[in-house]
Amino acid sequence: MPTITIDGKSLEVAKGTTLLEAAQQLGVYIPRYCYHPKLSIAGNCRMCLVEVEKAPKLMTACSTEAFEGMVVHTASDRVKAARRDVLEYLLINHPLDCPICDQAGECGLQDYYMDYSLAKSRFSQADKVRRQKRRAVGPQLVLDNERCILCTRCVRFCSEVTKTSELCVVERGDHSFIDLKEGKALDNDYTLNIADICPVGAFTSRDFRFKQRVWFLKKTPTVCLGCATGCLIEAHHNENTIYRLVPRPNAETNTWLCDPGRLTYKAVQAGDRLVKGVIKNGLIDLEPALREAAARIDEARAAVAVLGSPWLSVEDNAALALLAKDALKTGNYCFDFNTEQGIKDGILINKDPAPNTNGVKLVKAAHGGLSLEELSRRITSGQVKVVLAEARAAGFIKDALKAAAPRLIAFASNRGEIPAGSYATLPYASYFEVPGTFLNYQGLRRRTAPSVEAPEGVKPLWAVINKLAAYSGTSLRLDSADEALKGVRS
Repeated sequence: MPTITIDGKSLEVAKGTTLLEAAQQLGVYIPRYCYHPKLSIAGNCRMCLVEVEKAPKLMTACSTEAFEGMVVHTASDRVKAARRDVLEYLLINHPLDCPICDQAGECGLQDYYMDYSLAKSRFSQADKVRRQKRRAVGPQLVLDNERCILCTRCVRFCSEVTKTSELCVVERGDHSFIDLKEGKALDNDYTLNIADICPVGAFTSRDFRFKQRVWFLKKTPTVCLGCATGCLIEAHHNENTIYRLVPRPNAETNTWLCDPGRLTYKAVQAGDRLVKGVIKNGLIDLEPALREAAARIDEARAAVAVLGSPWLSVEDNAALALLAKDALKTGNYCFDFNTEQGIKDGILINKDPAPNTNGVKLVKAAHGGLSLEELSRRITSGQVKVVLAEARAAGFIKDALKAAAPRLIAFASNRGEIPAGSYATLPYASYFEVPGTFLNYQGLRRRTAPSVEAPEGVKPLWAVINKLAAYSGTSLRLDSADEALKGVRS
């Protein structure tokens, strides 16, 4: 293992370690544009130049491997002058549109100019090269070629990560620009990652574009519930509105985030968001809706069935189990889901669209219950007169519901989720609004965190279940989500 010295500090590194990686181990930051830890090394931006003693020229830290006895300087006068020159070169033809650029506030050019240059441009604004602006290159992205510094992160991402290769560099020298290959469009499932890794705002998100200045956004670490992969994410929000989701890179699950996962936040602010109950397609305040649902449950009692859901948190599934066992005293309950899991596209998207199939298994282990087949059989045979189920989970028993037509009392966040023929629907808060525990396909425990507040009157599902039990004459005494977890081992 070679020992090297960087800015006077010695360090032993593994063979093959680059100077940039070695500097990071020492806490020495070297600026970069084209380098990304999950992409191949291009070495074309020249921003990471460092001085190596006995070397005739400055060397790119991202592509130069450490060797025994190497002495490196990252902040010498030669290095500082080179960084100023590189920034001047990159800014010569860059447009003066920072006030309207979505990248403002998190732009590599802005930050590095302030840190490493502060030099006045010698190039006339009238002489800048003009390129195509505001070009839609797919359903999620807009390309502004004038802003591009040809770091080629986008090209390498499409070639190496998605392996769809939609982008390329065309022309040569100062005529070069990023373009779509003939007959291609950026329409793979991961295109918004390109907006994340673009350091200068050449690629921007059509969804986020002009919605909010980034310095106003608050960041809440949470979990993507788009599938069983359970990617770690940040929700960026302001004034009780979520504006975008971005990945929280981690070794266990994800560096990137798929486009469908990024757009899951839209359900929270959708026009069909439920803030009232629904009885036979008519909106009604939550309390009367709860009383009506409880009345139908009381009529059936022993003929009531409760179905858990892999779309609900462990806490909410546990509350449903307590509702069945302790409040309704019924044996007709099911927490049995065995959906095939595993990454289906080689990147992130899971075969299982539900985020908590493994989490529901904890509730089943603690409370038991019927198999999904047995519950369906009892419904089909007419033994069950009322079914309580989360809206999407009702799809697992749709044939039985259609055959026997019991009264279905569904729990849903959005009107578009309500199963056809539902007698009553009770709204509950999203997991962007309340905490919850989920287990991804690997068995890793994931915890959602509230980013925004629920609409007035909309409660967490465990609280809705607690009140439904009270209207049915039994107190579950659930004052918090954690109280539902008694006896459930995670």
